[in-house]
Amino acid sequence: MQNAADADLMVEQDPEPFRGRRWKRRIFAAVALLFVALLLLAWWQRNSIADRFVQNELESRGVKANYKIDQVGFRTQRIRDLVIGDPANPDLTAKLVEVDVALNFSGANLRDVRADGVKIRGRYVDGKLSFGELDKFADPTSKEPFEWPDIGLVVKNAQARIDTPWGVIGAGLNGKGLLRNQFAANLSLRSPGLAGGGCLVPAAKFDGKLLLEWRQPRLVGPIAATEVNCKDMGLAVVAPVLDADVKLSERFDKWVGDVGFTARKLDYAAIALNQPKGSISVDGGISRTNFALALNEGALRSAPLTVQRLAIDAKGYAALNNDKFAASARGGINVTGGQLDRGTLGSLRGIAAQSRDTPVGPLLARMAPVLEKSGDSFSGSFDFDAFSDFQGRMGATIGALAFNSASGARVRQNGPLIIQSANNGWRLASAAELAVSGRDLPNATLSLRQSSGNAWAGNLIIAPYASGGASLVVPSLAFNGRPGGAWSFNGQARLSGPLPGGMVSGLNLPITGRYSAGLLSLYDSCQNVRFDALRIANLALRGQSLRLCPDGGRSMLTAGTAGTRFATNVADFAVGGKLGTTDLAARSANVRFSLDDGFVARDVKVVLGNAEGRTDFAVAMLAGTFASDAISGTLAGGSGKIGNVPLLIDEAAGNWRYLNSILTFDSSLKVLDAEQVDRFKPINVPDMMLTLENNIITAIGHLVEPTTGTRVADVDIRHDLRDTTGRALLAVDGLRFNDRFQPELITPLVVGVIANVDGTVSGDGRIDWNSEGVKSNGSVSTTGMNLAAAFGPVEGLATEMVFTDLLGLETGPAQLATIASVNPGIPALGGQIRYQLLPDQRVAIENGRWPFAGGELILESTVLDFGVESERRLTFRVIGVDAEKLLAG
Repeated sequence: MQNAADADLMVEQDPEPFRGRRWKRRIFAAVALLFVALLLLAWWQRNSIADRFVQNELESRGVKANYKIDQVGFRTQRIRDLVIGDPANPDLTAKLVEVDVALNFSGANLRDVRADGVKIRGRYVDGKLSFGELDKFADPTSKEPFEWPDIGLVVKNAQARIDTPWGVIGAGLNGKGLLRNQFAANLSLRSPGLAGGGCLVPAAKFDGKLLLEWRQPRLVGPIAATEVNCKDMGLAVVAPVLDADVKLSERFDKWVGDVGFTARKLDYAAIALNQPKGSISVDGGISRTNFALALNEGALRSAPLTVQRLAIDAKGYAALNNDKFAASARGGINVTGGQLDRGTLGSLRGIAAQSRDTPVGPLLARMAPVLEKSGDSFSGSFDFDAFSDFQGRMGATIGALAFNSASGARVRQNGPLIIQSANNGWRLASAAELAVSGRDLPNATLSLRQSSGNAWAGNLIIAPYASGGASLVVPSLAFNGRPGGAWSFNGQARLSGPLPGGMVSGLNLPITGRYSAGLLSLYDSCQNVRFDALRIANLALRGQSLRLCPDGGRSMLTAGTAGTRFATNVADFAVGGKLGTTDLAARSANVRFSLDDGFVARDVKVVLGNAEGRTDFAVAMLAGTFASDAISGTLAGGSGKIGNVPLLIDEAAGNWRYLNSILTFDSSLKVLDAEQVDRFKPINVPDMMLTLENNIITAIGHLVEPTTGTRVADVDIRHDLRDTTGRALLAVDGLRFNDRFQPELITPLVVGVIANVDGTVSGDGRIDWNSEGVKSNGSVSTTGMNLAAAFGPVEGLATEMVFTDLLGLETGPAQLATIASVNPGIPALGGQIRYQLLPDQRVAIENGRWPFAGGELILESTVLDFGVESERRLTFRVIGVDAEKLLAG
């Protein structure tokens, strides 16, 4: 029964739930209907709702904007004629903007944007990029860097204008993709002019790709400009093109990538680089960018250098700070096809030709072609470390410099070379040391340093170098001067080489002088010069030291287009050597020597031969000039003695000539007795012809009595300097004595012996000498001579004296004289006297006989001494005299 009752309760209770469900359904239906109505109302009012939403959002941010809502959908919204900012100068305009949103549990998210005809304005100030009103969409309190939104973007006909401190940059953009990763667009950049760091770019452009890779912009394409002009740096680039592949940071203030570059021309200072081509890798930002530079091609032109191909490989950085530029680079430079303008190295061949008769002539002749051609074609390389700082200072350190010329010349740098900028250009801040070598060139080291202004100084060292019989070594040669101006130098050299008609060896020569405008001038002051040997023609001098001084206030040596001139004065000149194979010693109080005018020596003393039989000469003035094949000149005031010849030469004057190893002397002179007591008086030789050949002196001439001009004898002399032997031949032919010309004019030995001589004598004599002494002999004869003798007047004297010592006037015994008449007190006719001339002016009377008054008059033997003042006695005996005849006579 209970179960049935329960069942009835449940049944009775069923209608209650049914009524509740109905009520709920009605409520749900009403709500749904209301929601649908609201949706229909919102959809119908969607544009107004969206507009109010956008306006509220813009007003909350304080953004000025104008637009037209073209479509609002669940997925796509479209806006036309968007203007943000001042309508007169908007920051952004767009013809059409479509936005796709995505609905999800977190709300609506921006997914894609499509824009057409967008124009945007921006400014880059104090290291920040600003887009005016658009900046208000960013959170001003956020310190997070700018990030590209995670949306897709399709942009057509977009344009931008960015104002920067360096100039205006305009951009054009067409592209699509995800901004955070895969955006690609065609980008064009234009600028009417950019200026910064002292540089000006009148017009620049870029046409390439803009890629966004993980929010980082990447520029790919060429950047070109009409020119780049940096006046403060002296840099100008014509038509540069940069083929860029550079990735930028989100803020556009950092970059990394590679840039290839070309240009029509690059000018820096006085250097022009034509058609440069290469690449540069960059990594950095506005304040500092690191780079790696490779110049693969470029033709360089400067005065006076041309390079067909210049290659540079360098790494460094460039920086910009308050419009000031700084840079640093380290790397290497290679030069191929280098060439110097002809004339840069001077007319070396001309100098060599002008100096061919100087010791350096053969050396310059060998070097000149190589040095002149060394600038025609050469290659080289060097390392550098260069900088330019914010204060405008610039400098570089150059190392490992090496140049090779096609002519064979080589240049190497020892140690670093530091150069720095100055007010008037570049200058050396450290000494440079260059080593020069090569075929037909000496090994030389050149040190250079730069003093104030454009002045240079240095030192040259030349290792031993020889050519054509000449040699040179320069231990040190200091110099200073200005390029294209005058140079002065001072140093020492040892050289050997030719001289006009001769040769010098081991010449230790100071080198002091100057070079200007093609003219080389040496020795403005006195110099000490030493040589090991000097030969001019057959004159060979051994090692000497001389002090040479300028002549007439002019440089001793000049060489230039007008030729070579050498002139000097030598005081206290003293040399020794050989003339041929004969020993020679010479001294002079003063010698003036000139290649053009010859030489003049004064107070000359010359010694020829050895001590046993030397030949001495003293000359008041000896002058000479040089010809192509001979030396000739004049002599005055000569005196001396030939070997052991017992004769002296005095008052010699005349002309001399040295040709084909033969010395000739055509002169007048005076001959004197070499003994302390004169045996004959000085006698003139007006026409002496003297020659020196193969160490043999020969001389011929006429002996003339000086007061009357009477020709006394002919003389023929020969002297061998090698063994000091020689001889002199004398010839007397019809010498006439009369009242005008007496024997006492020839010899003082006859004074007090004979007088009033009237007659003619003839004869000859020979004088021989060697190292052991002098011998002489000869004979003199006369017929019909009248004279006054010590024992009385003599008439009709006839005799021939045979001298055993001609110079000493000595004869052998039994010399016979026949006398037509003698009167020792009483006349005696037809007699004879036998006599002998003894040394020391003594005469031995052996006997004398005359027919006398039928008998004989006999002169007793005696010795008469005419060398002393004393009474002389003669004893006559009369034998068999007929008194009648005596009285009759």
